[in-house]
Amino acid sequence: MFKKIAFTAPLAVLALSSSMVFAATEARHTISLVATISSPEFKAEVVDPDLVNKDQNMSPNSTTNGKLATIVGAFDVLHTAGSVHARLEYMPKLVQTAGSKSIDIDVTVNGRKLNTVSQEVVGVAESNVTYRAPIEISALDGTYTAGDYTGVAVVIFEPSVS
Repeated sequence: MFKKIAFTAPLAVLALSSSMVFAATEARHTISLVATISSPEFKAEVVDPDLVNKDQNMSPNSTTNGKLATIVGAFDVLHTAGSVHARLEYMPKLVQTAGSKSIDIDVTVNGRKLNTVSQEVVGVAESNVTYRAPIEISALDGTYTAGDYTGVAVVIFEPSVS
């Protein structure tokens, strides 16, 4: 009897442990990867990726005295063969999601107010080495209607041979 128990006990443990292995599930994760490789002659890279990867909140608060908050960031720009120009793809607005109101937005890069026409924002001498150009996005002053607003500002940096 002892031999029977001694022989079957290890087999039972082996059988149970192998069935536990089959009962386990897998854990699968997808990781999104991106890469932007700039040319050695021209680049315009955002300093803080959160500026372009996350929503920027312009809601008024106690520090803005009822005005919409200004978004501030910077781009590292380089152009070894000339100056750097910038423009807006279209004039940005904050548009009321459940209504018909909108708020005009100003975008400045390195102190120059942008529009849809390309203009120099970093000169030849400054852009010959990596130059940190500040960007500021602000709402025009006015009286705002209560509600939720959304908008997008598309800034395009371009190399220019001067």
